[in-house]
Amino acid sequence: MQDPNFPHGAQIAWGRSYDTITAWDDIATWGVEFFGLPGDRYVTDININDMTWWFRDPRDQTLFVLRNGLARCIQLESTT
Repeated sequence: MQDPNFPHGAQIAWGRSYDTITAWDDIATWGVEFFGLPGDRYVTDININDMTWWFRDPRDQTLFVLRNGLARCIQLESTT
């Protein structure tokens, strides 16, 4: 996903710490309860290796990463 309106990513890899449905349900439930439905403050991108939450505001990215300790920050690369 390459949306310039959501340049601040928080990426969580599938794997050991998040290898259960319960763990992913906890992340998704908290995210929707705190940030609302996708489209306003964030969008998500899911692939075979990871799930990335893309935020408009870098403060939301930081909060997400702090709450989900194994998430890592990534930035959308500028195409200009």
